[in-house]
Amino acid sequence: AEYRARAEGTNASGRPLSLYFHIPFCDTVCFYCACNKIATKDRAMPAPYLQRLHQEIEMQGALFDRSRKVEQLHWGGGTPTFISHDEMRELMRVTGEHFTLLDDDSGEYSIEIDPREVDRSSIAVLREIGFNRLSLGVQDFDPDVQKAVNRLQSDEETWSAVNAAR
Repeated sequence: AEYRARAEGTNASGRPLSLYFHIPFCDTVCFYCACNKIATKDRAMPAPYLQRLHQEIEMQGALFDRSRKVEQLHWGGGTPTFISHDEMRELMRVTGEHFTLLDDDSGEYSIEIDPREVDRSSIAVLREIGFNRLSLGVQDFDPDVQKAVNRLQSDEETWSAVNAAR
């Protein structure tokens, strides 16, 4: 009740909203990462989590006036690009159903990507659903450092993601 009252009380300000969605799934564990994560090869594992996230989006959306636009949206992780293109599209659709998303690039809609998890089609889907900023997971280009932190990715994978984004 206290949270609801505080959230609804912010509506008087009319200020824009910022949303963060945590997608905790990763293909492998990177040793430097302190984020809440689930390392798995099972690409079906996010489905129940995403269903609950959709419910949470609906509950939270009911607290805020639709006149308050979402100026900042960020998907972090884990590795948000672990989920399928269809799951990404659905998550953004559900978000737009309960919050007022901008339909231009005036806001900052960002996502953390793992260059090992994306290709040109993935980048195209991210742009299609509204992302206009990417945070690239590049810890180091030195293979010895990559091995030490368990984040092996080729220069080619990294530059391919950068070039696709351009």
